[in-house]
Amino acid sequence: MNSPSVPFSPTMGNLLRHAEQRFAAGDYVVTQDKRLTFESAEVQSRRLAKRLLKAGVGKGTRIGVLFPQGPDFVTALLAITRVGGVAVLLSTFLRPPELARAVRHADLDTLIAPRSLLGQDLYEQFEITWPELRNTQGRTLYLTEAPYLRRIWLVSGADRPWATATPELDSLADEGDVSDAIFEQIEAEVRPSDLMVMIHTSGATADPKAVVHTHGAQIRHAWSLAQLYGFTEDVRTFTTMPFFWVGGLTVCLLSHLHVGAAVLTVERMDPPAMLELIERERATRIVGWTLLDRITADPVLADRDLSWLVELDASGSAPDPGLRHNSLGMSETGGPHTAAAAAEKDVDLPERLRGSFGPPVPGVQHKVVDPENPSVALPEGVEGDLLVRGYSLMDGLYKKERSETFDEDGWYRTGDKGFFRDSYLFFTGRSTEMIKTGGANVAPREVELVLESLPGVQAAFVVGLPDAKRGQLVGCLVCPEPNTEIVPTELTEQLRTLLSTYKIPRVVKVVPYEEAPWLPSGKISKPRVIDLLSKTSDDR
Repeated sequence: MNSPSVPFSPTMGNLLRHAEQRFAAGDYVVTQDKRLTFESAEVQSRRLAKRLLKAGVGKGTRIGVLFPQGPDFVTALLAITRVGGVAVLLSTFLRPPELARAVRHADLDTLIAPRSLLGQDLYEQFEITWPELRNTQGRTLYLTEAPYLRRIWLVSGADRPWATATPELDSLADEGDVSDAIFEQIEAEVRPSDLMVMIHTSGATADPKAVVHTHGAQIRHAWSLAQLYGFTEDVRTFTTMPFFWVGGLTVCLLSHLHVGAAVLTVERMDPPAMLELIERERATRIVGWTLLDRITADPVLADRDLSWLVELDASGSAPDPGLRHNSLGMSETGGPHTAAAAAEKDVDLPERLRGSFGPPVPGVQHKVVDPENPSVALPEGVEGDLLVRGYSLMDGLYKKERSETFDEDGWYRTGDKGFFRDSYLFFTGRSTEMIKTGGANVAPREVELVLESLPGVQAAFVVGLPDAKRGQLVGCLVCPEPNTEIVPTELTEQLRTLLSTYKIPRVVKVVPYEEAPWLPSGKISKPRVIDLLSKTSDDR
């Protein structure tokens, strides 16, 4: 299998030095009030990395990164990975029970976070997540619910005995105990085969699912995408794609690091603030799920001069989206595994290719197989289960044996259905119950278990409902305990402290247990649940 030829050994340290030497003073990550250049990214991450080394971090140490979009996230990511640590990217959407599961599953050694996160006091949130912290007096931790967690570093102050205070990451002093000579020798021992990042994504069950990628896979794929999309030093991408998922990490942060392009972002989806940043920083492109819809719907848009942005030009007729290539990707493939090149992406397709998800990314192989007999490959034009393999594929799923993840020939079963026509992929749906909403995966069983833990809930059935903008919406059918009344709005309000926002059902219908659409086998009919919830959605 072929893989892209990167002009240096593909490790994070080499990529960062490559960027710092070529684009030193250029903007790398810009927010409303912070600006990280390529040079400052190298300096700040080096200083943080030295602190980690002094604390005992070594190759393979799993370190959690819990920051909002912006320079601090990037500094932490670079610091951890350039000295061989594994950056465990934690979603800012996680509620305490979800965070506890993710940290335990990842065998996290160190957690780095700000003092407050998106307006939430993390002292309080962490003590809800791990109640044992309230009685912990030392900064070296031994928690029964997070047995490998040894330290929590909080940026900008720490007045709890269990927390280690760390100065602002853009004002760290050099750590004299670790010389540059030692640092460079440590960095030189990081290899493309070493693990680099762990990304949590919803599995088909309620159990955590963590994808691990090597330096080689991530750095090569980011390079390949930068070439495919035609990125240059002049690109300034405004995005709200989370950095803790592959769309923000590989497609934005790492691909832009290769070519000296800038990433513009905000911590919150605030259209006036987003428009102000887009205008001030002269964004050249806008990337994000439903982002254009939010921007164009805001009345503030009329007060901004964004005439240079084609995406916001309403003077002409909008292109037919069905005649423009989409792309398909997932955490397990490090991002897109099908995508059209820049020259082809914005050109109308012939009608026979309507709905195309693009050709395979060079170096990534695909196979469409019979769902009932995966050893049988299907010809072009015949729908089946989609398998992938290639250089960008994950090293594996954490705590899963290789035989549980790949077949004997290295193929990964994506859970997607589709077919090829004229060498272009056509995606037709999921072969599993996994819900894909706004680019995020939701495991129905995880949400069902949380719902069924609430007082008064006898059973819950969660499904994905078709939605033109988000792909799917999360919907649920809820059966109350006998003589119990459940109000949908009150139910979803209870879920806000237990589930990430994107996992909370947007469509809820309450029916008596005996009136649910049961099959003769005693199982629920999920297609009939979808029908019931679709009618509920239409009535709203």
